[in-house]
Amino acid sequence: MKHNVTIYQKYLEPGHTYMECDSVHANIERKLKNREIHLPSDYLSVTREARQNPRPYEAIDLDFSFFLNFASNEHLRYSSIRPGRLKDDPTVTDIKALKYENGKIEVKINYDTEWQELPARPKEIPIIEKYPRMLNQRCKIPDNKWKHLQELKTVHVHHFYDNLPH
Repeated sequence: MKHNVTIYQKYLEPGHTYMECDSVHANIERKLKNREIHLPSDYLSVTREARQNPRPYEAIDLDFSFFLNFASNEHLRYSSIRPGRLKDDPTVTDIKALKYENGKIEVKINYDTEWQELPARPKEIPIIEKYPRMLNQRCKIPDNKWKHLQELKTVHVHHFYDNLPH
């Protein structure tokens, strides 16, 4: 809204598409075969090793501070993107495309139809410059799970298991 940009979001038909990310995922899955994964960071290594030319894939280790809360009620412009209001009206899974323009959402249920305004009314909210974080600290795991994970220290990397919040 701030930059007056129109965004088109199209949902592709399963089995009728090819995207560049399909080959990326296939390369990573091929590299994962016959590979032992002991820590989440092992996935970063596998991702980087999955391709060398023209350059390795970029893999970024995310932690809790990366994730922002885009869905907090005070920031929601629309409470729902359901394209119908009545019982037999279309549902979210029927959407083929969405268009976001000037703070309004339009929807297509079929690719060959015209855009229709989303029946939900938008709330008036200010343009948000910065969203709050989803979490302010690492999530704690239940004590019984933490204890079971500690048993793995005899076989695997101690540092990771020592630093799990519980």
